[in-house]
Amino acid sequence: MMKKILGIAAAAVVFMACNSSETKTTEATTDSTAAPQVVVDSNAVTPPPVEYAEGDIIKKDDGKIYVFTNGNWVVADKEIKLDNGTVIKPNGEVKNKEGKTITLDTGEYVNRSGNFFDKTGGAISNAWDKTKEGVSNAADATKKGLEKAADATKTGVEKGVEATKEAAHKTGDAIKKGAHKVGDKVKDVTNDIKN
Repeated sequence: MMKKILGIAAAAVVFMACNSSETKTTEATTDSTAAPQVVVDSNAVTPPPVEYAEGDIIKKDDGKIYVFTNGNWVVADKEIKLDNGTVIKPNGEVKNKEGKTITLDTGEYVNRSGNFFDKTGGAISNAWDKTKEGVSNAADATKKGLEKAADATKTGVEKGVEATKEAAHKTGDAIKKGAHKVGDKVKDVTNDIKN
């Protein structure tokens, strides 16, 4: 509800500013309950809308891939092979002829030549570098994970070896004591027989 009120207030301010030919000044206020001031920059430049070309491929908000055909977006239900050998799957996965794979983000599009563009139509020159960064980051994470696992295994093995040594010593001591007792009993029995 508050957003609607602020939206209506902003529209009224813009309407009044456009219809007024005189310059007005405002004084700063410290009243925290006052509505925020809306500043309209008449020099602001709105970027032109993106003009798509026949055969452009885009990933839309619904997660589907669309092809620009005859002035309309049509859902892609099969793989699309671009002029440079790049293949785009209906799930947004893009694979170049060298085997590198990336996934289109929502709003990104590719032209028939295999050039990538962002939501505003700006060229993405490093689209395949994202793959390198992702692979590098994954490799680093895997390496760190393996190092942690190796350390944990080493620590576990060391503790297991120490526990085994301690158990072996205790078992050896128990066997020695048992052997001494048996030996003493044998001596007693032998002495009894002799006497």
